[in-house]
Amino acid sequence: MTDRLADVLGGVPAPAAYTLLAAALLIESNLLFGVFVPTLTLMVTAGALAGAGHLDLPVVVAVAAGSVVTADLIGYAVGSRLGGRLRTNRIGQMISAVAWARAESVMHRHGGRAVAVARFVPLLRTLVPHLAGATGVPYRRVAPYSVGAAVTWACVEAGGGYLAAHSIHWMSTPVTVAVLAVIGVGALAVAVRRRRGVGDPAVTARGGHGVHPSDHDTQASVATSGTPPRV
Repeated sequence: MTDRLADVLGGVPAPAAYTLLAAALLIESNLLFGVFVPTLTLMVTAGALAGAGHLDLPVVVAVAAGSVVTADLIGYAVGSRLGGRLRTNRIGQMISAVAWARAESVMHRHGGRAVAVARFVPLLRTLVPHLAGATGVPYRRVAPYSVGAAVTWACVEAGGGYLAAHSIHWMSTPVTVAVLAVIGVGALAVAVRRRRGVGDPAVTARGGHGVHPSDHDTQASVATSGTPPRV
């Protein structure tokens, strides 16, 4: 599903790509289907398409941020309406108890800020807005964190794809390939020279310096006469 959605995003005109991205991010607010939406892949793909010139990066960020703020609002409204039945209804029971416990822990520790914290954690960003509504946290306390986290999240994920696309393009230019080839050949030459130096029989244990022939003559004369040479 992940690869299929990413392929579709890159194979449709720009307006349709923006619409598909917005729809996917809105679906993530649904407790039943939100777990299956590959938002990271879609955002990185959208950023990469912007880097390739197919999409516009500011528009991608604006569409994504607006969509997730709306998704948080939808989740908050659903949680506010369901109240205590949020976890016990048929859809809520499809979420694991561990996931609910983690979301409740984040909610209790951070209050309205939990929406911002959860925005960067898959699944929690779907559950926490629902819990914020169910626990009666005023939406005016949630909204600023929702907006700030949405813009930051969109910039980070789409920007990552954008920079990756530009890096690949830069790495594939002829000048870059030539520079990398020269660096590689130079490093290989240095490695070969060092290896030959280590294997050279003239290198001794005295620190790697060769022994001068006159040193051999001096040592031979000392061994024969038994007296050191005159200086």
